[in-house]
Amino acid sequence: MTGMRVAQLVEQGKPLKVTTIEKPNPGPKEVLVKVEAACLVPNAANIITKGPGHYYTLPKLPSVFGLDAAGVIEAVGENVIGLKVGDRVYVDPHISCGNCKQCRKGRRDLCNRGCLRAYFGIKTPEGKAVLEQYPIGSLSQYLLSPDANIAVIPPSIDINTAARFGYIGTSYAGLKKCGMGPGKTLLINGVTGTLGYAAVAIALGFGCTKILGIGRNKERLAEIEGMATKGRIVVRSSEDEGDLIKWIKEQTNGSGPDGLYDCLGNGGDSDSTAKLISSLARGGRVALAAGGVPGEITNTYGKIMAQDVSVNGTLWFNSEEIDECIELIGAGVIDFSFLKHKLFSLDEVNDAFKTVGDRPGGAINVIVQPQV
Repeated sequence: MTGMRVAQLVEQGKPLKVTTIEKPNPGPKEVLVKVEAACLVPNAANIITKGPGHYYTLPKLPSVFGLDAAGVIEAVGENVIGLKVGDRVYVDPHISCGNCKQCRKGRRDLCNRGCLRAYFGIKTPEGKAVLEQYPIGSLSQYLLSPDANIAVIPPSIDINTAARFGYIGTSYAGLKKCGMGPGKTLLINGVTGTLGYAAVAIALGFGCTKILGIGRNKERLAEIEGMATKGRIVVRSSEDEGDLIKWIKEQTNGSGPDGLYDCLGNGGDSDSTAKLISSLARGGRVALAAGGVPGEITNTYGKIMAQDVSVNGTLWFNSEEIDECIELIGAGVIDFSFLKHKLFSLDEVNDAFKTVGDRPGGAINVIVQPQV
């Protein structure tokens, strides 16, 4: 047996255990990836301590945990075309069934049985079955993936940034749903978090004329404001006194933003989201990316109709979107050079979870290096 080192979630709420398991071999349409970087985000710490929420289930324990991975192809199955040993790649962890109506329409990201590999799945028998297909997550020296989930990354993108593409891609898809582009104004709620920082960088690359950001940490807010020329990004603390809606209208010459990307983390206030939706310009678009926010979003029937506002959820991204995103980052159109990579070995995995659980802010990229 050829072994490999992994970090297993043995019991929810307990530290992960580093151990050795058998190294897998790829099937005909699978790729074996040597993991060089596994990204951790605050939601990962929430999941191992509190679980994935009402609609989802954890993998069977013990489980080799971990979501996003980037690395180098170690081996390919006999029927894999277009990928080769040595390619630098990002591994999309969203596993779909492949034959439901959404998958057949090309929307694998909306698969009713889909899961995030070794992270969580939909709490149905079919959802659990899909989750069990790929039990090895990113906190491993090697992992298997369907070849359709592999995105090749260019030399201009460093491997640690590539490991964050799950959350970068989520924001990319969200801003597309908001209709962002040249001349648009975007409002970001939760701007200082992992999704929020990514949204700022993407909005700048899309050519948004103005970005309004709301968050708590004033030091991080000041850092975000400095990501563009003075006046293009304007921020406000959610703890500031005064009328928030009035401030938004003042920043947009009375018309309101064209889009709202709401990415509040766990414990966020849905009432604030409802107010921000009401601040949008007529025809505005909303993308809700924070599944951890409790409560309901309410508004009057007549106002929504008259304002012609559309509200969308955004959970993940599709293959076309992540390919677009990689091309734009690789070409320097979208700039993620602001990321500060904080590196941990596999033996330090629990220290890494403590760091990310303390919410260090969206500019900090917590990376576990399984090969170290």
